[in-house]
Amino acid sequence: MHYLIYDNQCPFCCSIIEKVSSVIKRKDIAYTPITSKKGKHLINKHFLENINSVIYINQNNKVFIKSSAILNISKLMPFPYNLIYTLIIIPKFILNMTYDLIARNRMLFKKF
Repeated sequence: MHYLIYDNQCPFCCSIIEKVSSVIKRKDIAYTPITSKKGKHLINKHFLENINSVIYINQNNKVFIKSSAILNISKLMPFPYNLIYTLIIIPKFILNMTYDLIARNRMLFKKF
């Protein structure tokens, strides 16, 4: 099972999850609110209590956060969305800076 843990209190995050879930038709991915019982369990299980980011846990229990989570979840999407993964060639610190900028201002976006 794959898990995508997100901030269900954020309208922007919920909007993104709505779009992603409509594109990914797989049954083995759970879109898990961070405040849910399952979300809290996964956060405790993987020692992610201080992570304030989107979290993706793949079927092998490998954990990805921030831009790595976004890029790895894009691999599950059909073409052309899976091409987002090609951004992996950009240095991680630049991708995470971009992620952090969007995350800091996500409440301004409301809906995407």
